[in-house]
Amino acid sequence: MKMTVFAFFALILTFFGCAKPQVELSRAVTASIKTPTMALSQSGFINALPNDAYQLQTYAAGSGTMELTVSDRVCQGMLCLSAESFNSRYLSRYYPPNLLRDILGERTIAGLENSAIETAKNGFTQRAEAADKYAIVYTKNGGELRFSDRLNRITIVIRDAN
Repeated sequence: MKMTVFAFFALILTFFGCAKPQVELSRAVTASIKTPTMALSQSGFINALPNDAYQLQTYAAGSGTMELTVSDRVCQGMLCLSAESFNSRYLSRYYPPNLLRDILGERTIAGLENSAIETAKNGFTQRAEAADKYAIVYTKNGGELRFSDRLNRITIVIRDAN
């Protein structure tokens, strides 16, 4: 009996333990990310996942080149970091942990110091400046997102592929 129960749980874990999260919404995009530690400009998809999580998948010549899953942690493939650690390593340690999640979710970035938001017909512009930390201009205009931090030399541009 014990062996049957063990075999049953092993079977369940085999089929569902590594299951991919259910995609709620997917959109084709062109993503360009340029930071002092990485540069990427490729086509791909942004997938909205349950619990306010997002996944950026990029492709080149039909092959997957990167899969970045963003929730309370940021995972690239099997390597996961806290959002704070990811920001410190690849972006800026002064950014709020929700920065990348808010960008992929196409919403204003919460937690930025001295932030001002101007709404527009097709989106918004958010400006935030903190001395010696960042100088951010973040714009959503229809199907295009443009994040720029001139102080840290970081640019993120995401365009709908339509």
